[in-house]
Amino acid sequence: MRSRIFANLGFLLQIAGLLTILPISIGFYFNETQNLISLFLASVTFLGCGFLMNALSERKDLDFKSSSVLFLAAFIIIPLIGAMPYIYSDPFRSPNWADRFTNGYFESISGFTTTGFSFVTNTDVLPKSLLVYRSLTELMGGVGIVFLLLAFFQSRKSLNGLSNALGIDNLNSNLKKMFLSVFGIYGIYIVVFTVIFYVLGFTDLVKTGSFVIDTITGGFSPSAQQFQQYLSLAPKICIIILMLVGSVNFAFNYHLFTGKPKKAISAEVALFFLIILIGTAFVAFEGKINGVDSLFHVISMSSSTGYDYIGIASLNSTVVSIFILLMLIGGCAFSMAGGIRISRLITFGKSLKQSVNDIFIKEKVIPEPRKRTEASNHEYLPALVAILLFISTLAIFSIAFTTIGVSFTDALFEVGSALTTNGISIGATTAAMPISYKWLMIVAMTIGRVEIMTVLITLVPCKPKE
Repeated sequence: MRSRIFANLGFLLQIAGLLTILPISIGFYFNETQNLISLFLASVTFLGCGFLMNALSERKDLDFKSSSVLFLAAFIIIPLIGAMPYIYSDPFRSPNWADRFTNGYFESISGFTTTGFSFVTNTDVLPKSLLVYRSLTELMGGVGIVFLLLAFFQSRKSLNGLSNALGIDNLNSNLKKMFLSVFGIYGIYIVVFTVIFYVLGFTDLVKTGSFVIDTITGGFSPSAQQFQQYLSLAPKICIIILMLVGSVNFAFNYHLFTGKPKKAISAEVALFFLIILIGTAFVAFEGKINGVDSLFHVISMSSSTGYDYIGIASLNSTVVSIFILLMLIGGCAFSMAGGIRISRLITFGKSLKQSVNDIFIKEKVIPEPRKRTEASNHEYLPALVAILLFISTLAIFSIAFTTIGVSFTDALFEVGSALTTNGISIGATTAAMPISYKWLMIVAMTIGRVEIMTVLITLVPCKPKE
């Protein structure tokens, strides 16, 4: 099993190394010599380790256990190598090497998990190559979720299951086409909206392109000064669309691009839109906020983007609670949004309905149907366990975070932001906090992206089938 994991992980490392060439090229163009050293080292390490793993291992199909191990390993090792540019340049002004390494890894894991927490107080001073690199890590981690599934669940049976989960027909006969579609569709969004923002007057293509990637992946936020430039009506609408694109499932975008709009609106997407509409109405009424601002921040929280220009922490407790709930619910499955996910809520609702019907049938309140279809525990149990584990992890980590000196509500907000890969902070998550709490948030961000079930499956020992 180890050989298979190393081989596939090596392939991922090579992809990361090749993608890092883009910010290196930008660094050469803008003559950012000093920053080029760290980017070059990261790229060489990615490629070198990747080629070495491939040379010493044989790439084969992975079972569920080994795929889970690979998934977790990818989101630990790739950000570790990806932290090199941050550790080298140290834009955090760390007081010692322990802090410097921790801050660099924190920034890297925040990017690859598309969380968006950042210890960089002013992104305007970052070299353009590093700015693009930050956004690129989000794209690798965000689109990489779908990519990993497509690349490593390669057996016909697994692909059929994946096809059903993604809501896309005939995936097993068009794997390469689908692989290109994942990157192609999001790439088109990035290019089109970069051009739109350019037409609207945002002529710095590097910063604008990075901002578009940050928005669609729900990652890093721009500096406060830069973000103020996007707050007129037209840019706001563009940002809202980009946040939605990143938070609906991939099938929605795929069907739109393939000319099948009717298939795009699944039950999951419809419920997601309904939650957004209800949340917008409640926030607008309770917070005395206009409709556009309410819609913007509701989508920002639901999509795990974490943009905030009204000061969410300063609003009344009811509105803050609504935002926390939206953050925890999150977006659709197979999207760049985090949280519990809409699909699990639908499965949970079905299980409740089935349980109530079973009670009514047993008590003879309603007649037993002639053709009764028994719901399988294999469908309901994983969703219920995932929800319970998510809530338990949130509670435990929040209690631990309160020892830094914040209230449980504030800790719930901060930890919830990490677990849902939202990245919005009320000010408790900073470079000045003790190292132990930084690592707590690093673990929370990692769990938020790979999910607690994957971690448990990886850690539980079992003998894989040969």
